[in-house]
Amino acid sequence: MKGSSIPFKKNMIQGGAIVLAAAVLGLFMVFTVKTLKSYDDTVKVRGLCEKEVPADRVVWRISYGEKANDLADLRNTIRKNNDIIVKHLREAGFSDEEIKVGNASYEDRYSWANNPNQIPFRYNANQTVTVFTKNLELVRKLQQTLETDLVNQNILANTWADYQYLGLNDIKPEMIRESLENARVAADEFANNSHSRIGKMRTASQGYFEVEDLDENTPQVKKVRVVTTVEYYLK
Repeated sequence: MKGSSIPFKKNMIQGGAIVLAAAVLGLFMVFTVKTLKSYDDTVKVRGLCEKEVPADRVVWRISYGEKANDLADLRNTIRKNNDIIVKHLREAGFSDEEIKVGNASYEDRYSWANNPNQIPFRYNANQTVTVFTKNLELVRKLQQTLETDLVNQNILANTWADYQYLGLNDIKPEMIRESLENARVAADEFANNSHSRIGKMRTASQGYFEVEDLDENTPQVKKVRVVTTVEYYLK
């Protein structure tokens, strides 16, 4: 009897060890599942940053057209008009480096007309003189009178100013930081409402920087906008 009790006790010990190991493993698996599940709880928020900045350059285009039946006369007219416009711009205060005279485009209307005799002028020409400058105030001042002044010299011109902002790289770091801060504020608000806490950042993506006119009446003031999307773990 004593000899047979030894294997029995041995089996009991082994069985107990197996049960204990299974219990420990079960608890570990439960803990692991809960831990892994906690990593599934996330919140994705967006942080917006907007700034108003003054434009720092303007591209001012002065365009006009001319017609003639003689191509040489038309070219001479274009050269004369260009000289008048450039002189006017110089006298207003723009430098030669700021003034660019483009190449005129010429069109022979007879080349596509079904009945050339009905066309009063055979040749068309279109010309653009462009000013690239940081002197925004001078452009705004001259815009009010230039077209009238050119009409008085038999030049019917249209002008268009494109106000630009070139200092984006200078404000990018600050705007990115602010957008991240705003995203964190939104995440904290969500966490408070859901009775949880914000954990580490899981992912983050920065949107494109957008530069637009503040409105149609103030193109010289720009609105810069960026949105950063951030995903946080929740605890």
